[in-house]
Amino acid sequence: MALVIFIVVLGVLVLVHEWGHFFAARKFGIRVDEFGFGFPPRVFGKKFGETLYSINLFPLGGFVRIFGEQGEGEGDRQSFASHPVWRRVIIIVSGVFMNVVLAWVLFSAGHIIGIPAVADGESGIPNSKVTIIGVAPGSPAEEAKLAFGSVVLRISSGNESIEPKTSAELIAFVNAHRGETMLLQILPSAAGNEPPKEIFIESRREPPAGQGPLGIALADIGIVKTSWYLAPWEGLKSLWFSVRATGEAFAGLFRSAVVQGEIPEGVSGPLGLFVLTGQAERLGFSYFLQFMALLSINLAILNIIPFPALDGGRLLFLAIEKIRGRPVRISYERATHAVGFVLLLALILVISYRDLHRFFL
Repeated sequence: MALVIFIVVLGVLVLVHEWGHFFAARKFGIRVDEFGFGFPPRVFGKKFGETLYSINLFPLGGFVRIFGEQGEGEGDRQSFASHPVWRRVIIIVSGVFMNVVLAWVLFSAGHIIGIPAVADGESGIPNSKVTIIGVAPGSPAEEAKLAFGSVVLRISSGNESIEPKTSAELIAFVNAHRGETMLLQILPSAAGNEPPKEIFIESRREPPAGQGPLGIALADIGIVKTSWYLAPWEGLKSLWFSVRATGEAFAGLFRSAVVQGEIPEGVSGPLGLFVLTGQAERLGFSYFLQFMALLSINLAILNIIPFPALDGGRLLFLAIEKIRGRPVRISYERATHAVGFVLLLALILVISYRDLHRFFL
């Protein structure tokens, strides 16, 4: 089920992106030869009008094949290559634009349904729950199989027990009973779609620096709802904050990769996204909407980076064409995009290998 959800999420994000390219191209009268779900080889295809709509074997994405992208059909008004630079820029940017629009819609819907918020003592979230947001490797919590997103209902040690209302109450109780065996009653997910469980855990008297006796990170998380007429504005604010934070994260990734020659630990590939999608789904629908919105923003920003094989790389060649007054030789552009694709594939494989060891081995 987790795999199906992951494929659906990725499919929606990529198809919305590709539909942006498709819609803009058709609006300018450019022929779209194929709109495909997944990557070849083709499993099934049906032609409507001039476009073949296909389902392909590998369901991790999608594509549109626009007539003239490779320079063919110059002089034909249905060819991408025959249109002015500004129109081609709009067609390329439309995919990124649709991912941003999708993120805004998801954030807005999330604000109506209720969006996760961290209580800080001043925000006044009445329904906040003490939630596990991190488990330290090699800690008693990891050995006891405490999971991200679990809600702590009660904690006991000997004859003492509390039902913590805040993370501070839980931390104080744990620190007062260092080195003792504790019994935790938890909800496996904030969504509450699984029955409570009881877990025994051996706390540490002298935990490593930066970790507590149990090895868990906590937050008081509640759901905040917004009136439907205010939700689009709140969604826009969430969108702006997320775009800025994601852009800064990509800038940090670039600095680490170029200056230090290493990929930060927080970066995940397809395997990591599969795990994170399952975690978001377990937390509940409102968390899941927010997660999808963040993925859509990540896809948009990743694609606009001026790197060969990405939309931003194609924009870079259009900028060069505009400055020179004539296009770059198509053979050079193809070779550059091919090299960029190989480098991206190699990066994905390296990150996936690390994800395999981090999440599965």
